[in-house]
Amino acid sequence: MKILKGILLIASCLLLNTANLQAQQAGGSFLVSAGMDLIRTDLHNILERAQFGTEVNYFYRHQLSFSGGYEFNINHPNQVTVGLRYYPLEPIFLRARALLGNGADLGLGAGYTYNLTYRLRLEGITDYYIQRQALGVRVGLAFLIN
Repeated sequence: MKILKGILLIASCLLLNTANLQAQQAGGSFLVSAGMDLIRTDLHNILERAQFGTEVNYFYRHQLSFSGGYEFNINHPNQVTVGLRYYPLEPIFLRARALLGNGADLGLGAGYTYNLTYRLRLEGITDYYIQRQALGVRVGLAFLIN
């Protein structure tokens, strides 16, 4: 509980001091992120299948990135991911990801990124998984390297 309070305090201070900063990703930048699914429509019980993942995006252009990552699952096989993001109007992005391995699927989604600092971002993402016909809502943190 002390750790959670500390994280909330730090995030609040960062938010208040850096609310006017904007994202500055450019071609050649990397975005390293981690997040977890909060809600999934294909689950009936809490933690029936917790899913969290890590991802690295390489920005080919300011609005287009290609990604690779790894999804960790409880009660389901882990998966490698490959995909892309397109920012039609920053801070909103569209994404497509192939989940490879046992239980392969295709996720199509949209997200919103909020800059906590110049480099640190809070992300909210909604994905629709085609094969499972399920909707997932994810929250995560991302760090920009340019």
